[in-house]
Amino acid sequence: MEGIPLAYPPGASWSYSNLGYLTLGIVIHKVTGEFYGDFLQERIFRPLDMRTTRIINEADIIPNRSAGYRLLKGELKNQEWVSPMLNTTADGSLYFSILDLAKWDAALYTEKLLKRSSLEQMWTIAKLSNGQPNSGKYGFAWFIGDQNGHHLVEHEGQWQGFETQISRYVDDKLTVVVLTNLGDAKPEKIAHGVAELYLAGKVK
Repeated sequence: MEGIPLAYPPGASWSYSNLGYLTLGIVIHKVTGEFYGDFLQERIFRPLDMRTTRIINEADIIPNRSAGYRLLKGELKNQEWVSPMLNTTADGSLYFSILDLAKWDAALYTEKLLKRSSLEQMWTIAKLSNGQPNSGKYGFAWFIGDQNGHHLVEHEGQWQGFETQISRYVDDKLTVVVLTNLGDAKPEKIAHGVAELYLAGKVK
């Protein structure tokens, strides 16, 4: 098997890639001996009473499960088929509900999951080897910036006919989550628009 050359020397540049999350799942298994999905259930989902959150499994009968869609030449179609093996890696592949995400968001204001020092590190823009912030303003799994003077940490995700967005205005204790079941739905525009309405009287 031929190796793939590096896109650039480590620490020299930045680009988003799901490979880091896939690798994290492998590391979790190596360290704990557990499948990463079981590890998440044990360490995060059950302690936070996130009852609906789980790894994607197309075969299981799951009450109230939404279907994913896509647009093809303006016509609504079902999501494209993917191998079930692609839903066993740690780069996403989760079912969850808005109520479970509210529990997760609330936990991030506490130290139930991580120490405050670890959370602050997670929400700090990672620096390159030259000491400069990376061009994506990316921390540990969060994009970091501001909207109209309000500090913002956020992320989006897309998979199998779904696209989602979580935008956390941490200083305002405001979180906007948008869950859509249409690929390329651009939920970040909805999230930012809702936040602008709520924060209209707080714009700096």
